[in-house]
Amino acid sequence: MTLGFIGTGTIAAAIVEGLQSSSSGDLILVSPRNEAVASRLAAQFANVQVAPTNQAVLDGGDTVVLSVRPQIAHSVLSELRFRPNHRVISLIPAVTLDYLRGVTAPAATVTRAVPLPSAARRQSPTPVFPADPEVKAMFNKLGIAIELDREEEFEAFTTASAIMSSYFRFAETVAAWMHDEGVAASKAHAYVSQMLQGLSGTAAVSPQSTFADLVVDHQTPGGLNEQVLNSLTEAGAFKSLGQALDGILVRLDAGRSR
Repeated sequence: MTLGFIGTGTIAAAIVEGLQSSSSGDLILVSPRNEAVASRLAAQFANVQVAPTNQAVLDGGDTVVLSVRPQIAHSVLSELRFRPNHRVISLIPAVTLDYLRGVTAPAATVTRAVPLPSAARRQSPTPVFPADPEVKAMFNKLGIAIELDREEEFEAFTTASAIMSSYFRFAETVAAWMHDEGVAASKAHAYVSQMLQGLSGTAAVSPQSTFADLVVDHQTPGGLNEQVLNSLTEAGAFKSLGQALDGILVRLDAGRSR
């Protein structure tokens, strides 16, 4: 298989890097849109080549990954000529499957996916819609593929992925507080990152426990964790998070309607 990328940003680079660490020897063609990233990948991996144009990616590729910003998706995709045997994987948010099937016709197979930057370390959960065995196999090399039945379900997964920077702001807030209290920044960073890694690992190895169960398991009545949880709850932090996610879904729906 020859894998082609239209758009070479952070997520595309993460997929390429993850596939390399999975011992995939497939030829990979990347578009020249982000010259710095494309050149770095080609210099780093022998099986990665920078195509001269977006159309050259399609002409040389069997599976084509669309990874451009939604604001420019139509202008980029409408200029391309797809083949009936192309397998198209779109990473573009707020662009519907119906639209993608139309703009990439006569490509027979079109799938939407939302891999995360952790694909570079082969640790990405990747929602996939609709189900496709070859797409599932590719993303299972990068973590785990989660096949979905409905596009509305896919949009909920896309919305949930919008918490990444907020997660790191949470971690930064804790580490910065520790530093203000006289802890060396390097020690605070090491402690907070390892603590969060351990907590996420607990959820992963305890699928029988809900997140609500884990909330209870990680506090004691009148304890320190309960105090922080109650303070954040009373301040409306978790309600605000839910409202922020609602706002993302509204934005995605608005984009889908255009």
